[in-house]
Amino acid sequence: MGRTSGARAEIAAMAAEAEATPTQVALAWLLGHSPVILPIPGTARIDHLEENLAAERLRLTPAQRDRLDRLPAPA
Repeated sequence: MGRTSGARAEIAAMAAEAEATPTQVALAWLLGHSPVILPIPGTARIDHLEENLAAERLRLTPAQRDRLDRLPAPA
């Protein structure tokens, strides 16, 4: 399994645990990572906008944040 596919699988598993989407997990991680980071995801559809906005309500546990922090960066 490649680095990227392993990271995607881990994020997908975490999303399933949180009853969220992988996109929401990624955005929630970014939103909680630093008070000076504001992700600006592009979207062309209302359902994607709603999905992105719902990420603000997702609260990751410290253990989940640690799991995400340890994922390899994309090559």
